[in-house]
Amino acid sequence: MIARIDIAETDDTDALQRSWSAAARELAAHPGFRNARLHVVYRRINAPGYDLISIVRWTDVSAHYAAQAAGLALPLETGRGINLYGIVDQSDFVEQPAQRSHLVITNPYRIRQPQAAENAMMWGATRSLMAKRDGFISAELFQSYHPQEDAYYFVSRAEWRSEDAFMRQLAGKDYKSLVAPFEGTFQICLSRVVDEITRTG
Repeated sequence: MIARIDIAETDDTDALQRSWSAAARELAAHPGFRNARLHVVYRRINAPGYDLISIVRWTDVSAHYAAQAAGLALPLETGRGINLYGIVDQSDFVEQPAQRSHLVITNPYRIRQPQAAENAMMWGATRSLMAKRDGFISAELFQSYHPQEDAYYFVSRAEWRSEDAFMRQLAGKDYKSLVAPFEGTFQICLSRVVDEITRTG
């Protein structure tokens, strides 16, 4: 499995969301497409951030490129680098339909390859910590296939049943001590899944 992850800032979230939904429905009929989720950010915790994040999962990289060759693309597929990622760490994970009531935390990491190992260790430690908390559902860490490009090296996604559950975790001393040395390397944005397209046929 590979993921195409695109992060965008926009002055017209509704219009871009409509364009994304229409394009994603065309992608869904293409061989190798698994699913696509569009997240809309409603709160930024630690830094100015972005407005939308699109995560499209494909069975493999050739399926993604075949769709591109057929002229199929999402309106967010512009800007930062090639934006192809693979999962390098995750919690116990069962893929299930998105719930609009759930909170999704998306964190893009502005780091270089020499910083990757220590950042991945930090993420793994926080994932283990979060997994013990009430309200936690799942977490994934994606790593860029093209770190030399102008793309985020890591993007993480964590799902919680509610914002309150996550904020209790965020305020904990154990969490703060783990992430303190890495302040400034990643953004924390609170979002909801506003659209999900799954494989058709």
